[in-house]
Amino acid sequence: METSFPPHPAIDLPSPLYYQLVYTLTDLLPPPLDDSPEALHDRNHAAIAKVAALLPVNANEADLAAQCIAARAQAEEMLRLLRQHAGDIGLVMRLNAQYGSMVRTSLSVHARLMRVQALRRKREAIDGAANQDAWVLHVAEQTMLEVVDPDAGRLEAAWPKVAPVVAPAACVDQRIEEGVSEDEANSQDVAFETWLSEQPWKHVTAIFK
Repeated sequence: METSFPPHPAIDLPSPLYYQLVYTLTDLLPPPLDDSPEALHDRNHAAIAKVAALLPVNANEADLAAQCIAARAQAEEMLRLLRQHAGDIGLVMRLNAQYGSMVRTSLSVHARLMRVQALRRKREAIDGAANQDAWVLHVAEQTMLEVVDPDAGRLEAAWPKVAPVVAPAACVDQRIEEGVSEDEANSQDVAFETWLSEQPWKHVTAIFK
């Protein structure tokens, strides 16, 4: 009996995006355990493997995956500092609070990524929706690129016509939004924006300088 596998999702991650993603990710990670090139290499490769394990297939999912892994790495760094400075009660309390904040942030972003991926899979299952989304992405990207690079429009490749969507728009929207909590998603966006603005590990690093 032959086993059938689902088709692979279209991966929309051009090389420049990978380049920017990797360098943004490595800047958000805590420093390696020592200053050797090998330690830096191992830290970066471990983080990249963890991001890839979250299976991002487009720019939004890759960004969320990188945020999740960066926050998780910062939480692990807080634990390491806790063990090193167990005798300083005041510092331990601050590090413990920052550890909890990083764990909550990582879990929140991971949950958001899973909802985004579930939403994408629902769209892919609707006739014509995947082509429609690809066309919207293509137009939005080309329009923004023309702002920063006027020559980008000349290099735009011909795009196939989008197949018409069979289901009415109202039905499509209803099926997509089913099971997705907008209030919860917004609250998690606020949580991550707060984390980015505070960046507590920078304050911890300053303590030991």
